[in-house]
Formats: sequence, structure tokens, C-alpha cells
Amino acid sequence: MSVSKISYCYHSHTKRCGHAIGNDEEYVLAAIKLGIKRLGFSDHVFLKGVDQPWMRGKFEMLDDYLSSINYLKDKYKDKIEILAGFEAEYLPTHLETYEELLETKKIDYLILGQHIGEENDGLVPYFYPSFSLKGLYRYGHDVVKGIESGLFTYLCHPDLFMNAYKRWDSNTIKVSKMILEACEKYRVPIEINIGGMRHCGYNPIDHYPSNQFFQLSKKYKVEIVVGVDAHDPNDYNEEDIAKALEFVKENKLKINLDYVIKKD
Repeated sequence: MSVSKISYCYHSHTKRCGHAIGNDEEYVLAAIKLGIKRLGFSDHVFLKGVDQPWMRGKFEMLDDYLSSINYLKDKYKDKIEILAGFEAEYLPTHLETYEELLETKKIDYLILGQHIGEENDGLVPYFYPSFSLKGLYRYGHDVVKGIESGLFTYLCHPDLFMNAYKRWDSNTIKVSKMILEACEKYRVPIEINIGGMRHCGYNPIDHYPSNQFFQLSKKYKVEIVVGVDAHDPNDYNEEDIAKALEFVKENKLKINLDYVIKKD
């Protein structure tokens, strides 16, 4: 298959997360216009007892989120396949919630997007407001644990740490190898994140998606997918897709242009 078109996006947010805009139907219409065949909503997971209005909606928003997606699934069933999911971190105290959502089939999938970790029964960022090597290695450790859990369909922005560390050295190589070895072992795909290109610029050296990370990934048997990481319906556009495909071409990567999430 030639690198020309992407038929899916399973990484798309809603305004419930507090840092996205537009209504749910606008995302669907924009994806249809772009030619997307399978759209997955994967807003930042709502966590019981957690209030992070700048990052995720409250758990009480779950029913509204699922009702909206199920309504759109039916309304546009002849034009696009719509799935319900979440982007979620590996957080040991919340794994029971994840398992329940999947086992009861309230959602179709989870993607692993590690932004924060747990420490002393609280949630803490790895990189902000300040960065440390401890944060880098904790990120790598938690991502590996998430991959090993078997709960996540794929790993989005695996090289997110480059946005804070901003250099490729022995530490980032070690963490990257940890992640890629786990992805290969457990057959978990990695994502080229278009959101990183949108915020950091095209073909970056010290941001994500990282040329160095994806060059290293070629040494492993790891499937590569693409995620729009939409936070605005306008994020579904030809220009951004073209940039992602150019990144693929310049790095001589093999990607799955027709990736299908298998539902049990």
C-alpha cells in the first residue's frame, strides 16, 4: 500500500476535557469530510474522585459522553464507523475503573497516553512545572507497566518526553528502548502524533514526534499508527495529514494506513 491516505483516527478529544473546543458532531462531520472511515473518540479518561478541569472532565460526565457518541454512531452509521474510547494513563488505583469500562462494553478501547503518574496516593506530572531525570525514568517505567497490563490498544505519543527533555542522549535512548522492547513483546503499536507536529512544528529535532525515536523504532518489530490528536474539529485537515505522511517518508517508516481496532 502506498503512503497516500489515512482511513482512521482513534485519537480525538471533546470539549469535556477542558482544553478542546467544538461539539462532538462537528468532529464527526470534519472527519467525514476528510475521508476518515473509522473515528474513535478518546477524550482524557474521567477518573472517580479526581478534579482536573484543565485536563479531563469529571467522572459524572461519563453518561453524557457515551450517550452523545452512541447517538452519533447511529446517526452517521452509513457514512462513518464511530467508536467510544478514552486516552488514559497507567494509574494503579484506577485500573479497576478501566477494566469495568471495557468488560461492560461501555467503551470499545483505551489508548495509553501517559501524562501523569501516581505518587503517595496523588497524581503528579512527570515533566512540569520542572523536569528531572527521575520524571523521565518514571515515565518510561509507567508506560511499560501500562503496556504489560493488556488494557491498552496502542501507545500514543510514545516520545512525549522529548517535549520536556529536548535532547537525545543516553537517558532518552535507554527509556526509548524500554518502551519499544515492551511494545514489541506485547504487540502494542506506537503512534505518530500529529498533535505534536501541530504544537511543536514539523520534522522537529527536540520535540515529538521525534526523528531519533522513530529511527530507533525501526530496530524493533513494532507497528506504527497515526493519531490526529484532535482538540478542534479543524484539526481534521489535509495539511496536517500531509505533514505526518512526509515525516513517515523522510524517516523511511512503514505505517498502517488502514489500522482497525478489533472489538471483542
